[in-house]
Amino acid sequence: MNLGELLSFCGNLLDYDPTNSTYRSQLVSLLNDAQTRILTDRPWDFSQKDRKLGVRTDAEYTATFTNNSPSVAGTFPFNPSTVRPGSPLAGAVLTVTDSNGNTFTHSVAWVQNANTLYLDRPFTGVTGVYTATLKWRDIFLPSDCMTVENVGDPSVGIPAKSIFLSKFEREDSDLDPDLLGTIEAYLPSTSKRIPAPTRARGVSVIVAGAGQGVRTINVYMVNVSGPESPPFRVYRRDVSDGWESAFSAVQTFSLTDTQTLTFTPEALDPTTGWYRRYYFTCPEAGILAPVRLRHTEDVLAVGTDTVPPTGGMTLEADLSLATLEGQPFQASAVRYQFNQSAAYQSIQLYPHPAGNQQLDVRMVVNPPRMQEDQDAPIIPASYAQVIAYAALETLSLKVANPALSQVYARKKQVLFQGMEARFLQMVPRRIIKGSPTAGYKYVRNPFGKLVFTP
Repeated sequence: MNLGELLSFCGNLLDYDPTNSTYRSQLVSLLNDAQTRILTDRPWDFSQKDRKLGVRTDAEYTATFTNNSPSVAGTFPFNPSTVRPGSPLAGAVLTVTDSNGNTFTHSVAWVQNANTLYLDRPFTGVTGVYTATLKWRDIFLPSDCMTVENVGDPSVGIPAKSIFLSKFEREDSDLDPDLLGTIEAYLPSTSKRIPAPTRARGVSVIVAGAGQGVRTINVYMVNVSGPESPPFRVYRRDVSDGWESAFSAVQTFSLTDTQTLTFTPEALDPTTGWYRRYYFTCPEAGILAPVRLRHTEDVLAVGTDTVPPTGGMTLEADLSLATLEGQPFQASAVRYQFNQSAAYQSIQLYPHPAGNQQLDVRMVVNPPRMQEDQDAPIIPASYAQVIAYAALETLSLKVANPALSQVYARKKQVLFQGMEARFLQMVPRRIIKGSPTAGYKYVRNPFGKLVFTP
């Protein structure tokens, strides 16, 4: 049961199915909200994903720091490609001690090239050549991660399960947060949020050759931090990734047969570290889910879509109606991965790994947002109607019919209980007396009291 069928199902039950875009948008929003509410309070098997996250150990770099300047000169890892620009150092916590013995802590905003790195603010120590330590203690999770179910260490042969440890327990047990070694536990940590632009900036209408088609282009802009830094890639490997912000306000362009758009982001303060990207929709071409604007003309490499903080790039793409309607474009288009909360959760490890390695993380994810008729929910097809009933429960209240809302609430509850019985299993629990001496499945948590263990 896809989104189009869910919309028809709701319209049939309500005997109200207008074709205007506002009604459709509101009903789609209700269906997505219903799916999110249904799936976010249970560890459903079908909403869990096993992912491998790259973890970096502490590293040292010798570089030149200049008083009152955010720019640092040295030799740094950097991808010079305009299609996948950036450096894994972006977002790291940098600690450096100057010649006076004063220690300064900064975040790496971004790496401009192989010899220039920018801090989040000007360096206020004494100018000189120093050895700085870079740390990646917060391991940021994908934007769709809701809760972490398990963290495993595959570097020790058979992947070893890490125990859960709160920061209070770490402090209460006098554990050193800077310790490096083999992973024993994971801790929930702070989240990161990338501010969104207020509107899509740098978009211009230009004259193009005839045959572009009469169409409407809705443009959104996002800020991006660390295109090459996230531990897990959300987008496919041939395009730029990174931590994205939510959308800016939409900017709508009604184009004639001889018009198209160009995109030239302005320069930003380099201490922000924000790259920029554009996404767009085109209802006439059936593109209702925002897809990424990618350069297709000359001058820049084909596929360039991420503009650095310094700007200086103009993105030009084939936005003709014939191209946008074609299956080749829609098959290769990069759809925006909606960040449900516009924030990225993170975890820390104890001890932090002494070398670069991968981490096995099982997580419950927020469901992907349905936007086009062919999009399907992640709920199994036999229970997909529970989404429609949950949306109709809210929609009936909107049209001032509380009695009908209660009917749909009961229908939703019947399906929901059936789905619970089918897909949720009772977790076995055991009472353990003393400390087990063999096996690891039910080992006690050495950092706190634990009586019942799953």
